[in-house]
Amino acid sequence: MNVRSFINGKLVMELNDKPEEPLTPQKAQGRTTQLTPDKAPVPVTARSLPPVSEHQKKSSLVALVASRRFVAVSLPNCPQCDNLAIALAARGVPVSSVLVKWEKGSPEYPALKAALAVHAGDCFTFPQVFSDGVYEGGYEEVLGKLKGGVFDALFEEQFDATPATVQRWVEDRPIMIFSLPHCPQCDELRAMLQSRGVPTEKIFMKWDKALPEYQSLKAQLIKMIGHSQFTFPQTFVKSKYQGSFDEVAAKLTAGQYDDIFADAFGALPLAPQCSTLCEQIAFDEDF
Repeated sequence: MNVRSFINGKLVMELNDKPEEPLTPQKAQGRTTQLTPDKAPVPVTARSLPPVSEHQKKSSLVALVASRRFVAVSLPNCPQCDNLAIALAARGVPVSSVLVKWEKGSPEYPALKAALAVHAGDCFTFPQVFSDGVYEGGYEEVLGKLKGGVFDALFEEQFDATPATVQRWVEDRPIMIFSLPHCPQCDELRAMLQSRGVPTEKIFMKWDKALPEYQSLKAQLIKMIGHSQFTFPQTFVKSKYQGSFDEVAAKLTAGQYDDIFADAFGALPLAPQCSTLCEQIAFDEDF
């Protein structure tokens, strides 16, 4: 310890070079620092977790949708879910990789259902489907898109499933004619068939080039007809390709489709008509 004193009227500082005594265990015991209650470490088990936000509640559904290109959310004992599974399997989709079943009794179900209601509305049924992160709808809507070939390209890319939508259309109808909007030859063939009593609304299918599925449908058609270059309309009768517009029009005029018209639609063949010259010759022979 340093000491200050006056010597002959002057302030003098005397330095104390004596080293400080080391603490003995007995002295150290009296100098132990005590932690205040607010500084004492809290056990992990006593820490309170932060409240769960709405974003966190939805994260399970968001993560599910983001993890798969196609996902169908379903429930156990759900007939519509089973029907959708059958339709997917028929298109070469591995059902186990796209169908996710939720359990109503699980603790997570209320939050998952609330997250799904953001897309499907407050009142909905299962299954509910997403593709490439986009909500596609419920059972009826998705089944219609399946039949329309909306997911053909996705299934082919993701699951190596061979698309067969066009083939199904051809096989499901006695006559199938694919057409386009603003197609003069399509309109002409339609008029020819209507004059024969054929219900053209049942056999014509108009494609839209602007729709995403058009390229996949066109590729399927090219594979079926064996031509990469073609014009519309394209006609199939009893699942057999009939050729271009000119070929079909010639067969129609020659009566090659009369039997199928009669069997499928009850349309009678046209009665033969005599020309004026034919009538004159017949009249002359009577004399």
